[in-house]
Amino acid sequence: MANERILFMKNDSFYDTDNYKKKRQTSNKSSVSYRTSKTRNASYKPVSAASSGKKTKRMNEHEPNHPPKKVSKKKHGCLLPLLLFIVLIGIIAFFAFRFSVKGAFSKIKKYPLDKSNVTVNDTDTNIKDYQNIALFGVDSQDNKITDTGSRTDCIIIASIHKSNHKVKLMSIYRDTYVSIDGEYDKINAAYSYGGPELALRTINRNLDLNITDFATVNFKALADAVDVLGGIPLTITSEKELKNLNDYIGNMNHINGGNSPKFDKVGTYTFDGNQAVAYSRIRYMEGGDHARANHQRLVLEGIMNAAKKQPFKLGKLISTVLPQCKTSLSDNDLTKLTFSMARSSITDSQAYPFQSEDERYGGIYYGFPITAKSNAIKAHEYLFGTKNYEPTDELQKISAKIKIVTDDIGLTD
Repeated sequence: MANERILFMKNDSFYDTDNYKKKRQTSNKSSVSYRTSKTRNASYKPVSAASSGKKTKRMNEHEPNHPPKKVSKKKHGCLLPLLLFIVLIGIIAFFAFRFSVKGAFSKIKKYPLDKSNVTVNDTDTNIKDYQNIALFGVDSQDNKITDTGSRTDCIIIASIHKSNHKVKLMSIYRDTYVSIDGEYDKINAAYSYGGPELALRTINRNLDLNITDFATVNFKALADAVDVLGGIPLTITSEKELKNLNDYIGNMNHINGGNSPKFDKVGTYTFDGNQAVAYSRIRYMEGGDHARANHQRLVLEGIMNAAKKQPFKLGKLISTVLPQCKTSLSDNDLTKLTFSMARSSITDSQAYPFQSEDERYGGIYYGFPITAKSNAIKAHEYLFGTKNYEPTDELQKISAKIKIVTDDIGLTD
């Protein structure tokens, strides 16, 4: 997140009429010093005496008896208060920006998450070094974020190292076959059936995680984020992807409004908001749900990279997008995340399950982890660097039940 420079200004007032002239001269010198400093900050290069010609000579003629040491001393005397001035201005700007960010955060819909209703598994000793947040993108044709009734079109776990601020992203394929409180279904159904609590509980039970924070966005919020940042670069790699992308662009124009143009050929382009959301929704292409999850990570990475390059747009980004989101994070939590953006970087992005097979079962298409246990072990190694993680008894029972199904339909590990 972007580092904020803070500015603090102290106004000088002149009340002593006897010394007014003297103070006025001092003020003028300070102003000259301030302008000189600003010029130097703008890649200013001092002109040497050799290159300054007659102008330098005339100046020296007016001050023939100025010893060099005295001039140097006066320069230092001007710079010290100037540095103090800049530091103080920086402090004021920091608190002003902090106040504006907090004001924006007050507009986001807060969800009073019942943490007692969220199963937490923290048997992995390395997990305490990370803050894990679930990011949900709901498939809502009316762009409303309801607590239940909408399936999660996108599920991403953001794992942030508390010390070095490095971020790893792990998508969860929406069709992944999981246990939802003992009933087996696609993982994207959990949010629809029981809201954020059931969605988090399902993730935690099937992967042995400890997530108790989430943020949910709709199609419009994601599109607005991209538009505020002036678009993000994405690549269309095949004719089939191009055709499906154009179909989804038409759908997004209908849902969000707008008239985003379709693309004529494959290649890399700067995508606007509706185009980027359409790109993240493509399903019918090589790789199916796997390719779709990869597109979603690419869009999220594009937004984060564009935001880091344009910190001056952060305020507008926050005030535009956050009112369309819902989260369990407090204002203080959100503020801390915002101010750590400049120090954060996405080091890697993967998708869960790492090994899976797509097959129909009972007439419904699922993505089966092969196996749930081995994939959870790989997830802990990827996210937290844990070698040879030993899954909980509950996860091993879930894995055994899923294996019965995969064996039945002829899928082997």
